[in-house]
Amino acid sequence: MILHRLLVVVDQEKSRARLLAAAIWGLCLAVAGIPALGAEHRFDGVYSGKRVLTKGVASGICPAEDDVSVIIHGETLTFTDSALKKFIEPFYPDPDGSFGQTYTGEEGDKIHYHGRIVGDVMDADVSNSAIAPCEYHWHLKKKKNNRGPQKNRT
Repeated sequence: MILHRLLVVVDQEKSRARLLAAAIWGLCLAVAGIPALGAEHRFDGVYSGKRVLTKGVASGICPAEDDVSVIIHGETLTFTDSALKKFIEPFYPDPDGSFGQTYTGEEGDKIHYHGRIVGDVMDADVSNSAIAPCEYHWHLKKKKNNRGPQKNRT
């Protein structure tokens, strides 16, 4: 009888030790994952520069040169130029910085962009049939010390 009780106590202690080990392991995994949750994406930031007409006739609808800015935050690219303000596109870059996306609007208009980010420079070719058949090359530089959209901290 005493031996049986001793075996039960030993078995309970083993179970507690296993539970404790599992809890510690889970806590370690959770703590290791916390920095990744708040980590910014490699290409996040504000890029600005010029777009230069590469195809189409220069006009009020297709300016020969224009300012353009891009905000990348996670899987979203938002651009602004003289024709479009805060136009949002999905952004899924490859590890080498290359990217591309085609947006088709409700009326069949298309905006297509593809390019690459190397260091702090984005070069992209963009066609826009939404306004006119204009094609542009963007050459944008990332603003220093800018971490993309920030939440207000009060």
